[in-house]
Amino acid sequence: MSTQAMASLSANGKTFYWASFFLGKDKAALAALLYSGCRQLDDIADNNSRDKEAIRRALTTIQLEISQTDTADIHSVSALFRHLIDAHGVDTAAVMSLIDGMIQDTALVELTDQQALDRYCYRVAGTVGIMMCSVLGVRDVEALPFAIDLGIAMQLTNISRDVLEDAGIGRRYLPVDIPVESLAGASVDTREQVARVIDLQLERAERFYESGIAGLTYLPRGSRIAIYLAAILYRAIGRQLRQHGCQWWRGRTVISTQQKLLMTLSALPVVCLLPFKARPTPDKVHDRRLHVHLDGMPYADI
Repeated sequence: MSTQAMASLSANGKTFYWASFFLGKDKAALAALLYSGCRQLDDIADNNSRDKEAIRRALTTIQLEISQTDTADIHSVSALFRHLIDAHGVDTAAVMSLIDGMIQDTALVELTDQQALDRYCYRVAGTVGIMMCSVLGVRDVEALPFAIDLGIAMQLTNISRDVLEDAGIGRRYLPVDIPVESLAGASVDTREQVARVIDLQLERAERFYESGIAGLTYLPRGSRIAIYLAAILYRAIGRQLRQHGCQWWRGRTVISTQQKLLMTLSALPVVCLLPFKARPTPDKVHDRRLHVHLDGMPYADI
């Protein structure tokens, strides 16, 4: 399973795969397994060969199977998450919220406001931050809001980068009053309107990245470098998009292997010191203003 999971990470999560080399063999294998499970759920949710109701039923069935203690005769992805829950302490509520986000994608996706976007980002990415904490051996619950922030930051980057691609499958995550079908072949005015909203979301993502990176000292020392690199490399996608005027209609912004190498080298001064930074003191408090739209979400109110 670990070989297949690492292959999936290499093929579909190149930024995370790059960072995984700094994680250590065992933790990298577990992180890849978690990524593989999330990827499989995403593939089920995005299966265009099945009708939306069938996809919802499949995802709901997986939720039920994960919540059961009997692991016999269940879907392979259900068994994978049951293993992560039972053997590695992955939080069941986080898994369920993740699947809720996938189910949300089976309906018409035209988010209307910032609260709806933030709650969606929590479900499909903040939860992954929570689960990653368990995989990396974090036992301090105070770490979780910071992990949520890093997940939300990355998802805001994803959404900003993939506006055109998402529109092609009938989804508009940005809170902008434009029908999703109007995004493909959009007019100049529409392009500029969407670009302004993207710029706003990427500006918000910066604050979430700052919080997520500030919380890295909750991680075991051997895991900090990998997560830091994943954060700054993903952050660079949004920064590059902003540098080019948020021209979303030109397609996906990517960071090349050469850019990743240069950024990794330039980060060495921080990377060398990060494992030696002390754990947070009790007076380090998460900025709850970042979670103003996340009332009731697991671990968002800590």
